Amino acid sequence: MSVTEAPASKTPSRALAIGLALAAAACLSTAAFTQSWLVNGNVYEQIHFGLRTMTVSGSSFGEQDTTRSNSQVVDEMGEVNAAAARDTSSVFAPMGWATFVESLLSSLGLLVAAAIALARKRPDLAITPTTIALLGVMAGLITGCVFVATKPGPPGYVGVGLSFWLFGAGCVLGIAGAQMLAKINRPADPDLMEGAMNPDQF
Repeated sequence: MSVTEAPASKTPSRALAIGLALAAAACLSTAAFTQSWLVNGNVYEQIHFGLRTMTVSGSSFGEQDTTRSNSQVVDEMGEVNAAAARDTSSVFAPMGWATFVESLLSSLGLLVAAAIALARKRPDLAITPTTIALLGVMAGLITGCVFVATKPGPPGYVGVGLSFWLFGAGCVLGIAGAQMLAKINRPADPDLMEGAMNPDQF
């Protein structure tokens, strides 16, 4: 009776993996720096939260745009009155900073992994760029959602904006791209039987 060998695992498309990684890095880095995570398009006062700062513009009255850090916004809202204090969370600003750093680390890991794949190298590293990217994305998914969930202000004050959805797309593409690149960039397994039957050893 013949024994059928298990088919070897198929190597992912190098071009597709690199494309996914570059697209994910672009989404994550753009989301990290843009100011549309939380928005309120009120005609009298437009509010835009980024991961680090908030910008308020009163274009209807010709007022100049003002920008404050998220921690300043939380402190100021907490000092208004007891009701405003209940609508603020001390973790909002730290979660924004954490998501900012994790997004950039993930982008960097994806870019380095894509460069290695493009150069057709398979280095044996202590920690791979794809591992850094995946860890950054996983942590970023948690901190990013907490950042949005703990938004300051009463219900309806601000809603989720384009940057959050861009971040979500970057996470999905990043997970797929990093896993594919991990297979492509993985060092070749050593042949444990190489030299085992060398006549010179007998």
